[in-house]
Amino acid sequence: MIDKQTILTKYARNEVNAGEHAAFREWLKTRSAEEMEALMEEYGEIVARLGAPQTPASPALLAAIHHEINTAATETPVRPVIIRKWGWAAAVALLLAGGTYLWSTYRPETAQPPLAANSTDIKPGTNGAVLTLSDGSQVSLDSAHAGTITLQGGTVAKVSGNKLVYENNGKTSTYNTMSTSNGRQFQLELPDGTSVWLNSASSIHYPTAFSGTVREVDITGEAYFEVASDASRPFRVNVNNKAEVEVLGTNFNVNAYDNESTINTTLLQGAVRVLQRGHQGVVLRPGQQAQSTGAGEIKVIADANTEKAIAWKDGLFNFNGAKLDEVVRQLERWYDIRVIYEKDVPDIELAGKMTRGVSLQGLLVVLEELGVHCKLEGRTLTILSADQP
Repeated sequence: MIDKQTILTKYARNEVNAGEHAAFREWLKTRSAEEMEALMEEYGEIVARLGAPQTPASPALLAAIHHEINTAATETPVRPVIIRKWGWAAAVALLLAGGTYLWSTYRPETAQPPLAANSTDIKPGTNGAVLTLSDGSQVSLDSAHAGTITLQGGTVAKVSGNKLVYENNGKTSTYNTMSTSNGRQFQLELPDGTSVWLNSASSIHYPTAFSGTVREVDITGEAYFEVASDASRPFRVNVNNKAEVEVLGTNFNVNAYDNESTINTTLLQGAVRVLQRGHQGVVLRPGQQAQSTGAGEIKVIADANTEKAIAWKDGLFNFNGAKLDEVVRQLERWYDIRVIYEKDVPDIELAGKMTRGVSLQGLLVVLEELGVHCKLEGRTLTILSADQP
């Protein structure tokens, strides 16, 4: 019997030979939909054991593997069941990439041709940020620069992994700004113990010591907060000078990119009040989302997809219910690319999840399977067309 863990490791490291590939194809032909579902359940554990690939898997090879497995799927009778959010054949092909997963309804079809061989692959984003002190000086932050940093006014902070932690407030309070560029994200523990996750192309402006009766920070872009409880001092987030979120102790996400149509505040735990500048606010309960417009309107989504809202924090893309142009904006920020459309923006909706740790070329293989056809030249991605459902 084939040792699937060994063969999957070899696929991920691009070490599989023709005989092993043929054997694995034959083995897949004998699997039922239920057995493939079980294999998918094992995915996370298997990939966790893979370690760093010695040689990156080739997108062309992955596309060829996908074609072979799709062929095997059409030759084997499979009951029309829903398996997560994609066909098991496609799921296995992506699993062979050693880190990608995306699901949709089962639909065997002819595989798209591989992407242009001369396309240069682009690595996914990583941890990193820039800390700007009150005098304008800057400190580069990433996991490679672990250790203690002494800042202005005697403030002491420590870089630990992908997180900056303030350990000593110092003699005087000054303001620091942490900012991330496209393709970067970082974490921050504020002086009061509040934890902040900062997404790509975002910033947070905050004091090195909270004084007075209110704890207040300013953000742009996207951030997830786990606010340290302090009933005597509310925590306020000024969002792009357009909206304000006030809390006592809670977990919530704020998405406020300039190129998004609304400012979305999604509450996971506790309670928050969302105010539009100059307008009356609304109080959110866990599981709700406030969508603020520039016109002062606030729409409350009673049953928001909280998992989708914080997927980025957990290292995932969550495309469920997302329009193509929304997905594209996420890709631009995470891979630091420019996306253009050859014609009009295709009006299609995607579904599924995948790791943000996959390279851009690996992600484009997935989009091809979803019917989104692209061309990558340098750091410019052109959306050529999209198949209508």
